[in-house]
Amino acid sequence: IHHIWKCSYLTGRAHGWRYYHSTALKNWTQAREWCREEYTDMVAIQSQEENDHLVSLLPTRTGSPYYWIGITKSEKSDPWTWVGNNSTWVGNQSWATDEPNNNHVTEFCVEIYVNNNKANRGKWNDEKCSEKKYPVCYQAQCNLTSCDRGRCRETIDNTICLCEPGFGGDRCQTAVTCDALSVPQHGRLQCHGSYGPSRFNSSCRFHCDLGYRVEGPEWLQCQASGRWDHPAPRCQVEQCAALKWTSDRLLRTCLHPIANDSFNSTCAFSCEEGFELSGQSVTICDHAGRWTAEVPTCSGKGTFFVHFYC
Repeated sequence: IHHIWKCSYLTGRAHGWRYYHSTALKNWTQAREWCREEYTDMVAIQSQEENDHLVSLLPTRTGSPYYWIGITKSEKSDPWTWVGNNSTWVGNQSWATDEPNNNHVTEFCVEIYVNNNKANRGKWNDEKCSEKKYPVCYQAQCNLTSCDRGRCRETIDNTICLCEPGFGGDRCQTAVTCDALSVPQHGRLQCHGSYGPSRFNSSCRFHCDLGYRVEGPEWLQCQASGRWDHPAPRCQVEQCAALKWTSDRLLRTCLHPIANDSFNSTCAFSCEEGFELSGQSVTICDHAGRWTAEVPTCSGKGTFFVHFYC
């Protein structure tokens, strides 16, 4: 005996799921097997809008048998779960009056009514999986290349890409961009990243010129939010400790080209007349924030007496 499986294409749209139904009766397991062999799977409904759209495409029937849909469970206490995506969506308007009632204890499969009764049209009824009804299948339009860095989701008349964090664009093909960083004054910037400068996951390192130090984080990274993980640092001039001296006889002349007691500040020392300098006459604030010499001191010169004899 040769069985001829007749099926109908339910929509002519080019984007989003294509729905099909069979004119051959099958139990729920057979119905799903047929859908998976011929198309993608038994239909999975993600919203009330999709439910209503599917009903508008299916031929109206005056009575049972109706159409199997891809929601089921294994035990009475289990949640209703859609095949293929494990969704547990059940809308407030999904079930027909007094359903699901598990009338025969093992009513673990679901049919959808497509009769002319306005109260029940598009509603669901739990049914024994061994009953024979018409399969409703879908053909997925999403594929492995639909979304570069995301998950393809099909909706009514459309497919959308749900992007991974850090990516955007209609196909999730573009890495998120952070604001361009400015080169710090008295410093430089080095950036690298797989998707280009200032793109998601790119990193930038701040360096400062000799005599300056990074004030803030040395590394910044572009986050999925399109913001850097820290505020940009700046280059702060190295600071030496203020010079201290105790000798009132010490004379000093200091030059501060950048800031007081900072990198490249220079102090020259001398003593009042009659005193000698002990130590270095010049000290400079170096690139590490240290003076090159200690503050010198002044000491009195020795007194010599010359005796004349007549």
